[in-house]
Amino acid sequence: MSRARIFRVAIDGPAASGKSTTAKLLAEKLGFGYIDSGSMYRAITFKCLRMGISPADPKNATEIGKLAAATTITFPTMTSVVLDKKEDISSEIRSSTITSNIGGVASNKKVREALAEMQRGLARGDYPETFEGRKGVTHNGKSIMGMVMDGRDIGTVILPDAELKVFLIADSQIRAQRRYDEMVKRNKLESGETVEKIKAELEQRDHEDRTREVSPLKKASDAVELDTSHLTIQQQVDAIEKLILDRMDQF
Repeated sequence: MSRARIFRVAIDGPAASGKSTTAKLLAEKLGFGYIDSGSMYRAITFKCLRMGISPADPKNATEIGKLAAATTITFPTMTSVVLDKKEDISSEIRSSTITSNIGGVASNKKVREALAEMQRGLARGDYPETFEGRKGVTHNGKSIMGMVMDGRDIGTVILPDAELKVFLIADSQIRAQRRYDEMVKRNKLESGETVEKIKAELEQRDHEDRTREVSPLKKASDAVELDTSHLTIQQQVDAIEKLILDRMDQF
C-alpha cells in the first residue's frame, strides 16, 4: 500500500463545523481510509489529565511533548480511537472537560511535531491496517485508493500538496447546538452544560486555534470553502464527493 499513489482529501475547519462526521461518512462511502487528526490531540489531552498533568500549565509543556512522542494512537475502525494499542477512548475524548483543556496540547510545538509525522505516514499509506477492508473507487476505469483526514492544519501544514482541500465554516450558535446534541446522544452531557456554555467554549477554542503561533487554524489559499451552517450531513458529504470525483479526472 505504501507504494501506491493515494488520493488525499484534507478537510479543515473549526470545532463542530461537521468535519469529523462528514469526513467519516465520506471515507466510508468511497471506501477510503479515514483519520480524525483532532482526536489525536484529544487523546493526548485525555492521557495528560488522567496522569495528573495540567495542559494549561506552561511548565508542563516539555513533559507533554515527550508524552506525545511516546504515545501510539491508532484507528482500527471508522469509529474507534485506540490509545497505546489497548484502550478505545473514542467516547471519553468527546467530553467538555477534554474540550476545555485541549488548548495547551494543541498549541504545544513538540506535540504537533510528533503527531504530524504520524499523520503524514498515515496519508502515505505507511500503515496498511488503516485501509483494511477499504476498496476505494473505480473512476474512469482506474481503481483509486484514498485517505480522508480532517483537522485544523491538514491543508496548510500536514498535507499542503493534498489532491483536494476543503475548509468548512459554520455559525458558532449552530456549532454549539450540534455539539450539545452530540453529547446528549452519547450520554456525555455533564452537569451544568448548556448550549450557551458550549458556544463560549467553542469561541474560546476558535480564538486559541486562530491565534496560536504553531500551525494556526486558517484556510489554505487553494482550499474550497463550504459553509455547513444550513447543510445536512448528507448534503456536506454529497458536495465534497462531487469535488473529489471532479479532481479525480486529473489524478
